Amino acid sequence: MKKQFFKRERINDRLAEVYDYPLTIVEAPMGYGKTTAVRKFLEMKKTKSIWITFQQENGSADYKWNKVCDEISKWDRIIGETLKQLGFPVDVPQMDQVLSLLNNISTDETIFMVLDDYHLTEYEPLDRLIELIVSERIENFNLIIITRNTGNLNSAELVAKGFCNLITQEFLRFTETEVRDYCLMMMASISEIDLRKINEYADGWITLTYMLLLGLEKGIPVGMNMTIDELIRATLFDVYDEPTRTFLIKLSIMDSFTAEQAQFITRAQHAADILRKMRKENSFIYFDEVNKTYQIHFVLLDFLRSKQNLLAEEKQALYIRLGEWYLDKMNFPKAYACLYRGGETQRILEHLNNPQNIRNELAEFEGSGEMFEKTPITLLRQFPIAYLQGILIALIRGNEQTAIGCRRQLDQLERFYNQQDGIEQTYRNRVLAEINIIKKFTVFNHIEESTAANELILNLLNGEQSYILLRENEFTFGSPHLTYNYFREPGLYQQTAQLILEKFPVYSQYTNGCGTGSEYLARAEYSLETGNWADAELNGEKAIYKARTKDQHSIIICANFVLIRLMILQGKINDALNRLQALEKEILMVRNPIFNTTIDICKGYIYANLKQTEKIPYWLQVGDMNTADLFYQGVAFNYLVYGKAVTASRNFVKLEILAESFAEYFAIYHNQLGFIHNGIFNAIAKYNLYGLEEGIMALNKTLAEAHLDRIFMPFVESAPFLIAMLREIYNRQPQDPFIRKLLSISEVYIQSLDNGELPRITLTIREQEVLRLTAEGLKREEIAKRLYIAPATVKTHLQNVYKKLDVNGKNAAIKTAVKNGLLFTERLNDDGE
Repeated sequence: MKKQFFKRERINDRLAEVYDYPLTIVEAPMGYGKTTAVRKFLEMKKTKSIWITFQQENGSADYKWNKVCDEISKWDRIIGETLKQLGFPVDVPQMDQVLSLLNNISTDETIFMVLDDYHLTEYEPLDRLIELIVSERIENFNLIIITRNTGNLNSAELVAKGFCNLITQEFLRFTETEVRDYCLMMMASISEIDLRKINEYADGWITLTYMLLLGLEKGIPVGMNMTIDELIRATLFDVYDEPTRTFLIKLSIMDSFTAEQAQFITRAQHAADILRKMRKENSFIYFDEVNKTYQIHFVLLDFLRSKQNLLAEEKQALYIRLGEWYLDKMNFPKAYACLYRGGETQRILEHLNNPQNIRNELAEFEGSGEMFEKTPITLLRQFPIAYLQGILIALIRGNEQTAIGCRRQLDQLERFYNQQDGIEQTYRNRVLAEINIIKKFTVFNHIEESTAANELILNLLNGEQSYILLRENEFTFGSPHLTYNYFREPGLYQQTAQLILEKFPVYSQYTNGCGTGSEYLARAEYSLETGNWADAELNGEKAIYKARTKDQHSIIICANFVLIRLMILQGKINDALNRLQALEKEILMVRNPIFNTTIDICKGYIYANLKQTEKIPYWLQVGDMNTADLFYQGVAFNYLVYGKAVTASRNFVKLEILAESFAEYFAIYHNQLGFIHNGIFNAIAKYNLYGLEEGIMALNKTLAEAHLDRIFMPFVESAPFLIAMLREIYNRQPQDPFIRKLLSISEVYIQSLDNGELPRITLTIREQEVLRLTAEGLKREEIAKRLYIAPATVKTHLQNVYKKLDVNGKNAAIKTAVKNGLLFTERLNDDGE
């Protein structure tokens, strides 16, 4: 039967509405012509599109992201490359970065990003990113999702808000007239009886209609009560000779493939010719002109995969060849996944054991957890560097129970390599060193235990660098405060800082510089928190200079955080903010998602202290921590900043409740500075809700804990909310030198804030008009017509609003403006939702 396309004006008319919505979802079971309808519509309109087809083998999120970025690069090379360097965004700050870049794509034509077979993703961060992009309503950038179901994507809410055009199975179903016209196009000689039977039997399902027509052509009458599988066999499979059928079954281990890849995997010499012939005569095999790949329709693909048992002995070999293909293309995660399916665990371990192939993300491939768990220990011991990478990934992604299990594995591996005969000594030493390096992660933030093996590691490596722990690793786990991570016991802050000063510089000796400058940073942080300003400034600057010699960006962030906080205390508020802006610009150039999130935490802390709540990153204003990309959740420092944001917004009922819940986060790693800040939150809430005595009672408890280490700064930076209580406590204890000094510094701090008080951020009337109309869903050209100004002027006003509010897009600007009383609109509630 000749392959022909049936034009459906009804569907095209509905698809024409894609220009009116930031998102269109085409949702129906397989075989309803979803992909064909969208593809033909876009071709007809000659519209630019970024087409991504998700596959069951799926690859990593970064692999898919890179494909998206490559397509975006065709329209804006710089933005595409920048997005690729950022990597797939998994938390709110990173998603904001993506929104900012997408907002700046330079094009006057509408670009459609099509996400085909979206139901195969099952990746919650992608759902969140799509919801943010859709809510942003980016000019000239629209999304189309083709899917069997929307999964966890909140499509109902997007439809209710007017952001989403939903085209369902019922609309896609062929009408009786369309079925009739289609059948006559494909088979002009079809009888009225067969037409009626096809209508009844297929019920508007075009795939089944097509197969019934194929059956008629081959003499199979309609209504023989054949199952779908039997129809597929009779009309799409048995029509080919045995070699071709085997060829198809072999191809079914892939979701898409090039002709070259098909030949390599199946060893069929004329694979390209066979595929071209099939493409012409079979609607279930089609060619993606953009990506130059073939795909088998899921109806046929599922059938073929059910027949893979016919190649049981060959199936593993096919996966191995596919793995070899991806190895040659340097796509290691997909190569490992295929090799694992082919039973080639040893080959994967050999590859991962090669120091040249060590990158953190490579040990996380589809099936990696299962592989490391099920592989016999005797084999894992033969490839210890690979095994240790698996253990490290488990530690970073796990919890305290995971750490216990990993420690047991490490101890067993260490005993084996200490006792085993016949191992070359240099190699034995290397393995023992790497084992002890990974052990540090099992006793995270216990300085004595984690540094006990430093000399042993140095001796074992004998001047060499670690293979696994690299200079690029994040040294502060996403926290902007190094000593905060390790200060665990009241009364031991000075000792903690001293241990960092003495023990941590050794790390840089065997990690090619990771942690360089940490000794100066520890001294600077301790000095700031305990009131030695000159020492804090001197060591903060030293830490930055030394960290730069080894590109230690986490140390640079922390040291700048010290200096910015100190400058605010000294009344140099504009200088502090200039330094913060310069730091943010520098770190954004590094394009590391964890560092970007850490910068957001710094900004939230600083702007909360300055009572500029509208400039606190929105995710920290509302406590959206669910997917923050931080090792160990930034050791809960993000919750500390959330508490400061709520304090600055003067929501004292919420603050009291949060102070109760925050305690469990700080308790995980016994963060004493976290407990002190949380005690301050509790005291502020009690004072404002229940009066002076309740506040003082709560504050005295926290002051007693801080007194043990002479910690001042957390109280000083909350002085505007604590000053009445501090004055009363001093009146009752005038001889207490700690209270006297704390009150004195707090008075100076308040004076510095008053003298350098920044003007309240305001929006001009025109900026408010533009933002309000944007919140109502109007596009730039519509706003321009409404306000009698040029579209370029609308864009300028929006950019000015973004700069004032320190946000990256429309949605964040609207929410922040509403939450902080800068804009009033009926579309959003008080929380900016």
